Amino acid sequence: MVRVNYGTDRGQHLDVYAPMGASSLPVLLFLHGGAWINGHLGWLRFMAPALLSLPAILVAATYRLAPRCRWPAQEEDAHAALNVVYRAAAEWGGDDPGRIVIGGHSAGAQLAALKGERPPLRACMPVSGPLDLRYGDVPLESDVGRVYRYLFTERSQDATASPIAFTSGSHLPFHLIWGECDLDRVQDAGVRMVEALECAVAPVTHAVLPGASHFDTHLALRDPQHDWYNRFAALSAQRVATAEEAAS
Repeated sequence: MVRVNYGTDRGQHLDVYAPMGASSLPVLLFLHGGAWINGHLGWLRFMAPALLSLPAILVAATYRLAPRCRWPAQEEDAHAALNVVYRAAAEWGGDDPGRIVIGGHSAGAQLAALKGERPPLRACMPVSGPLDLRYGDVPLESDVGRVYRYLFTERSQDATASPIAFTSGSHLPFHLIWGECDLDRVQDAGVRMVEALECAVAPVTHAVLPGASHFDTHLALRDPQHDWYNRFAALSAQRVATAEEAAS
């Protein structure tokens, strides 16, 4: 594992896991969850064996956390991390110009989905993502009110932070998963995100994990045989149509 700093803040780090002698491999950039206020790279370490065995490269990403750093610091960090992966993927043994897939769990899934239209990404794979943060005039002390209490400086930021608001014209493949016992808002946004991508004629698949809670969906990826990794391998291998081709 190699630690890479992509900024000067204590929260701007990547851990790169690559097989020995890696060459021309697909790359997964994965951002941790934690409601934008918690989380660290240790939460993603367990995914490395499954990715290395494919073989593929795992780039685990952390970012500046709220409330110390307010939105859009987290989106800016996801953007900066992705730029580092673009530049350094070949150095780490990744394919050049790149077979890069972006994913994340929970808050990390929201950040991944916001970055999911940047070429040359091959796919976006959100896990239990809160993909619509437009909660409206909710009490700050409520569960969903935490985004207004800790993350946003203005309520109007909830729209620009909602990936579901940017599906029009999408052509990037998405694979979404959430749990049967996931947070209600995650399940609801997941269903509507799939519908919105289908309306945009974007390639989209999804899976609902039986009996799984919000955290189970990520912990399930401890299993190298999990179908999620099969989906990653397939998506990273396929060619993504250009916007012009998708419209024709």
